[in-house]
Amino acid sequence: MTRPTDRSASWTVLLRCLGSLGSTALILGCLLTLGLSSASAGNGSQLGQIGYREALSWFHSQQYDSPGAWLCGYSLAREDYSVAPKAPRLLVEVDQRFLYLKSAGQLVELTGATQGPERSEYQNASAHIRVTLNILKRNNFSEYQESHDRQVLARVEINDQVETLTLKGQSCGT
Repeated sequence: MTRPTDRSASWTVLLRCLGSLGSTALILGCLLTLGLSSASAGNGSQLGQIGYREALSWFHSQQYDSPGAWLCGYSLAREDYSVAPKAPRLLVEVDQRFLYLKSAGQLVELTGATQGPERSEYQNASAHIRVTLNILKRNNFSEYQESHDRQVLARVEINDQVETLTLKGQSCGT
Protein backbone atom coordinates (compact mmCIF):
# COMPACT_ATOMS: atom_id res chain seq x y z
CA MET A 1 0.00 0.00 0.00
CA THR A 2 1.08 3.53 -0.47
CA ARG A 3 0.97 6.24 2.10
CA PRO A 4 0.20 9.78 1.09
CA THR A 5 2.77 12.45 1.81
CA ASP A 6 2.08 16.10 2.35
CA ARG A 7 4.23 17.56 -0.41
CA SER A 8 3.44 21.16 0.46
CA ALA A 9 4.82 20.65 3.99
CA SER A 10 7.90 18.94 2.56
CA TRP A 11 8.54 21.82 0.20
CA THR A 12 8.07 24.41 2.94
CA VAL A 13 10.64 22.71 5.16
CA LEU A 14 13.00 22.32 2.22
CA LEU A 15 12.81 25.97 1.24
CA ARG A 16 13.36 27.15 4.82
CA CYS A 17 16.46 24.98 5.10
CA LEU A 18 17.80 26.17 1.77
CA GLY A 19 17.56 29.79 2.83
CA SER A 20 19.59 29.25 5.98
CA LEU A 21 22.12 26.51 5.23
CA GLY A 22 23.37 27.04 1.70
CA SER A 23 24.43 24.46 -0.90
CA THR A 24 24.76 21.50 1.50
CA ALA A 25 21.12 21.95 2.41
CA LEU A 26 20.26 22.19 -1.29
CA ILE A 27 21.78 18.79 -2.00
CA LEU A 28 20.29 17.16 1.09
CA GLY A 29 16.94 18.79 0.42
CA CYS A 30 16.85 17.49 -3.13
CA LEU A 31 17.68 13.99 -1.94
CA LEU A 32 14.98 14.19 0.75
CA THR A 33 12.38 15.38 -1.71
CA LEU A 34 13.25 12.62 -4.19
CA GLY A 35 13.03 10.07 -1.39
CA LEU A 36 9.58 11.29 -0.34
CA SER A 37 8.29 11.18 -3.91
CA SER A 38 9.49 7.62 -4.45
CA ALA A 39 8.10 6.52 -1.08
CA SER A 40 4.69 7.86 -2.01
CA ALA A 41 4.75 6.04 -5.34
CA GLY A 42 4.82 2.60 -3.71
CA ASN A 43 4.18 -0.50 -5.80
CA GLY A 44 0.66 0.44 -6.88
CA SER A 45 -0.84 -2.77 -5.50
CA GLN A 46 -4.27 -2.84 -3.87
CA LEU A 47 -2.89 -5.33 -1.36
CA GLY A 48 -1.36 -4.53 2.01
CA GLN A 49 1.38 -6.30 3.90
CA ILE A 50 0.29 -9.31 5.97
CA GLY A 51 2.17 -11.35 8.55
CA TYR A 52 2.14 -15.08 9.25
CA ARG A 53 0.89 -14.59 12.81
CA GLU A 54 -2.00 -12.43 11.68
CA ALA A 55 -3.13 -14.99 9.09
CA LEU A 56 -2.67 -17.93 11.46
CA SER A 57 -4.55 -16.18 14.27
CA TRP A 58 -7.55 -15.78 12.02
CA PHE A 59 -7.21 -19.33 10.69
CA HIS A 60 -7.13 -20.80 14.22
CA SER A 61 -10.02 -18.60 15.38
CA GLN A 62 -12.21 -20.30 12.76
CA GLN A 63 -11.47 -23.75 14.29
CA TYR A 64 -10.99 -25.54 10.99
CA ASP A 65 -10.33 -29.28 11.01
CA SER A 66 -6.85 -28.63 9.64
CA PRO A 67 -3.76 -28.00 11.80
CA GLY A 68 -2.47 -25.01 9.83
CA ALA A 69 0.99 -26.55 9.66
CA TRP A 70 1.59 -25.93 5.94
CA LEU A 71 2.37 -22.26 5.26
CA CYS A 72 3.55 -20.29 2.28
CA GLY A 73 4.21 -16.56 2.35
CA TYR A 74 4.24 -14.76 -0.99
CA SER A 75 6.36 -11.63 -1.27
CA LEU A 76 6.53 -9.11 -4.05
CA ALA A 77 9.43 -10.07 -6.33
CA ARG A 78 11.42 -8.53 -9.12
CA GLU A 79 11.12 -9.84 -12.67
CA ASP A 80 14.00 -12.28 -11.99
CA TYR A 81 12.09 -13.50 -8.87
CA SER A 82 14.65 -12.15 -6.46
CA VAL A 83 13.16 -10.58 -3.36
CA ALA A 84 14.38 -7.40 -1.73
CA PRO A 85 15.27 -7.80 1.98
CA LYS A 86 12.23 -5.80 3.11
CA ALA A 87 9.83 -6.79 0.33
CA PRO A 88 6.26 -6.87 1.61
CA ARG A 89 4.54 -10.21 2.10
CA LEU A 90 1.22 -9.82 0.31
CA LEU A 91 -0.33 -13.29 0.61
CA VAL A 92 -0.20 -16.13 3.12
CA GLU A 93 -1.43 -19.58 2.09
CA VAL A 94 -2.41 -22.05 4.82
CA ASP A 95 -2.73 -25.81 4.25
CA GLN A 96 -3.30 -25.30 0.52
CA ARG A 97 -6.94 -24.53 1.34
CA PHE A 98 -6.98 -20.93 2.50
CA LEU A 99 -5.35 -17.74 1.28
CA TYR A 100 -5.11 -14.59 3.38
CA LEU A 101 -4.51 -11.05 2.19
CA LYS A 102 -5.18 -7.48 3.24
CA SER A 103 -7.35 -5.27 1.08
CA ALA A 104 -8.24 -1.73 2.17
CA GLY A 105 -6.56 -2.49 5.51
CA GLN A 106 -8.86 -5.44 6.25
CA LEU A 107 -7.80 -9.08 6.57
CA VAL A 108 -9.65 -11.22 4.02
CA GLU A 109 -9.84 -15.00 3.92
CA LEU A 110 -10.23 -16.70 0.56
CA THR A 111 -11.02 -20.39 0.12
CA GLY A 112 -9.67 -22.73 -2.52
CA ALA A 113 -11.99 -23.03 -5.48
CA THR A 114 -9.73 -25.00 -7.84
CA GLN A 115 -6.47 -26.67 -6.90
CA GLY A 116 -3.89 -28.26 -9.16
CA PRO A 117 -0.15 -28.92 -9.18
CA GLU A 118 0.67 -25.75 -11.14
CA ARG A 119 -2.37 -23.55 -10.52
CA SER A 120 -4.49 -22.63 -7.52
CA GLU A 121 -7.55 -20.43 -7.44
CA TYR A 122 -8.96 -18.82 -4.32
CA GLN A 123 -12.03 -16.65 -3.88
CA ASN A 124 -14.14 -14.73 -1.43
CA ALA A 125 -17.43 -14.07 -3.18
CA SER A 126 -18.79 -11.65 -0.57
CA ALA A 127 -15.66 -9.47 -0.80
CA HIS A 128 -15.58 -9.79 -4.62
CA ILE A 129 -11.98 -11.04 -4.59
CA ARG A 130 -10.45 -13.83 -6.66
CA VAL A 131 -6.77 -14.77 -6.74
CA THR A 132 -5.18 -17.17 -9.22
CA LEU A 133 -1.67 -18.42 -8.47
CA ASN A 134 0.23 -19.84 -11.43
CA ILE A 135 3.30 -21.69 -10.18
CA LEU A 136 6.00 -21.24 -12.79
CA LYS A 137 8.92 -22.90 -11.05
CA ARG A 138 9.81 -24.66 -7.80
CA ASN A 139 13.36 -24.41 -6.51
CA ASN A 140 15.53 -24.37 -3.39
CA PHE A 141 14.10 -27.61 -2.02
CA SER A 142 14.74 -28.46 1.62
CA GLU A 143 16.89 -31.45 2.58
CA TYR A 144 13.98 -33.91 2.72
CA GLN A 145 11.98 -32.27 -0.07
CA GLU A 146 9.21 -31.19 2.33
CA SER A 147 9.41 -27.50 1.40
CA HIS A 148 10.61 -25.28 -1.41
CA ASP A 149 10.55 -21.78 -2.80
CA ARG A 150 8.38 -21.03 -5.81
CA GLN A 151 8.09 -18.46 -8.53
CA VAL A 152 4.51 -17.37 -9.02
CA LEU A 153 2.57 -15.16 -11.35
CA ALA A 154 -0.54 -14.05 -9.47
CA ARG A 155 -3.69 -12.61 -10.94
CA VAL A 156 -5.60 -10.62 -8.33
CA GLU A 157 -9.17 -9.49 -9.06
CA ILE A 158 -10.71 -7.07 -6.56
CA ASN A 159 -14.07 -5.50 -7.48
CA ASP A 160 -13.49 -6.02 -11.21
CA GLN A 161 -10.01 -4.45 -11.08
CA VAL A 162 -7.33 -6.88 -12.23
CA GLU A 163 -3.69 -6.75 -11.22
CA THR A 164 -0.90 -9.18 -12.16
CA LEU A 165 1.91 -9.58 -9.64
CA THR A 166 5.28 -11.30 -9.74
CA LEU A 167 5.65 -13.10 -6.41
CA LYS A 168 8.04 -15.44 -4.70
CA GLY A 169 6.69 -18.02 -2.29
CA GLN A 170 9.25 -18.84 0.36
CA SER A 171 9.53 -22.10 2.31
CA CYS A 172 6.30 -23.47 0.88
CA GLY A 173 5.21 -26.97 1.83
CA THR A 174 5.08 -29.72 -0.74
